[in-house]
Amino acid sequence: MLLITCPVTGTDELVADRRIRSVTNHPTHIALHVECPTCGAVHAYPTGRRWAATRAARAAAPVRQAPELHPA
Repeated sequence: MLLITCPVTGTDELVADRRIRSVTNHPTHIALHVECPTCGAVHAYPTGRRWAATRAARAAAPVRQAPELHPA
């Protein structure tokens, strides 16, 4: 069983293993493609420590300011 969050409805769903459609092994993470029982679509969920570490590092990075626009 997997606990997923549907990106369409935003609800948490408990999903059986038989709903996993494919598993893709990437260098930084493993992606599970799961059929959502709520909306019926197939969503990709990345897993893994390296993926989580990369996302955490991006979230902690300071936001760059856009350059000021000058009137023409």
